[in-house]
Amino acid sequence: MGRALLLLVAVISVNASYTVLIPFVPELEERVGAGPVTIALVFALFAAAKALFQPVGGAWVDRWRPRTVACVALNIAAVGIVLTAFAQDSVTLLAGRFVWGIGEGLVTPALYAGMSALCRRYDISASRMMGNFGSAAVAGFLLGPLIAGIAAPFGLATLFVAGAVLTSLTAFGLLKAIPDLPAETAEETGQTRDRTRWWRWVLVLGLLDLFTHLVYTALEPVLPLYLSSAADGSARAAISAVFVVGLATSAVSMWALGRFAERFGIVPLIAAGLALLGAGLAGMALSASVLPVAGAFLVVMVGYAVLFLTARRGIVELKAAAASQGSAFGLFGLVSDVGNVLGPVVGVVLYELTGRVSFVLLGAFAGVLVAVVTAFGGRWRRSFPGAEVRELPTQPGGEVVQRVA
Repeated sequence: MGRALLLLVAVISVNASYTVLIPFVPELEERVGAGPVTIALVFALFAAAKALFQPVGGAWVDRWRPRTVACVALNIAAVGIVLTAFAQDSVTLLAGRFVWGIGEGLVTPALYAGMSALCRRYDISASRMMGNFGSAAVAGFLLGPLIAGIAAPFGLATLFVAGAVLTSLTAFGLLKAIPDLPAETAEETGQTRDRTRWWRWVLVLGLLDLFTHLVYTALEPVLPLYLSSAADGSARAAISAVFVVGLATSAVSMWALGRFAERFGIVPLIAAGLALLGAGLAGMALSASVLPVAGAFLVVMVGYAVLFLTARRGIVELKAAAASQGSAFGLFGLVSDVGNVLGPVVGVVLYELTGRVSFVLLGAFAGVLVAVVTAFGGRWRRSFPGAEVRELPTQPGGEVVQRVA
């Protein structure tokens, strides 16, 4: 479907923005005289702006049409990309990345709302759409440094100007891609009960996603240290292979899970994702050799995929927030992104204090969350404001399967 494809291209672009600058750090140091603190701020300001402006973008989505917000937001991001491309001093460089982050924070809830609108327009399952969304997000992380590496001979300015043009064209394309549907109200869906308490469920799902991102971003600096401790020489190739294969596994898992996860309730999927996350983390503590670490990391990334997809599907199916879906995704994004900020700090501190036991500690916390979900899952399932029984045909003319969200 052309509309969905264009939205997924936008998702890839948004997530590539996190990593596309990495290969150009030496050039930035030379061009603007940026030291380690400035380089750190280049990445931190972008992440902070993106997180802080997601609730603003969500409020705009509820007030105006998602496609309008998406177009304006991506063009703001394009301005930030151009400022970054031609920055000759640290202040301009930081301002460019901050503006870039503002645009991407504003567009994120608009993209989620656009996906939800496509689900309603074409009767696509939320799990399938969010599985595709997750795969595109991971693809963006992988493609960012890959594209930058291939285009490095052309220089940062040329690549980023081309990226800004592509971003702007995508922005105007989203005007056509996102359907203009009337807002769905809680009364229309029959979910008037607890409609004022949807934000509590958004916080729960956001905190779940915060933990998911905290685990992954904690491993980003820690796994290289861990693998290097067991290597006789350089562990660069092993580190690269572990992360590339792990991220690719996560992308494929999200795509595959989206095809059948609709048959399972949200609570059982959360428990399964946390269990996989905990098992993978515990497995990492067994050995610092590349093969055991790679195997355990694959388990972690499958759990990551399950939780990433399920949390976002939960927001789409939260019928009590039907009239405020933009705000719901904005709040969810703000809470979720805190995990990206805390993860590296928590990971490095734990690893420096406890070594490989840090993996066990994180895994044990995931296990505690599994126990909590198992103990209270039935009550949560019944009180979830979007809980409903759907009939899913197993085969033409056959029996039906009932699923409770």
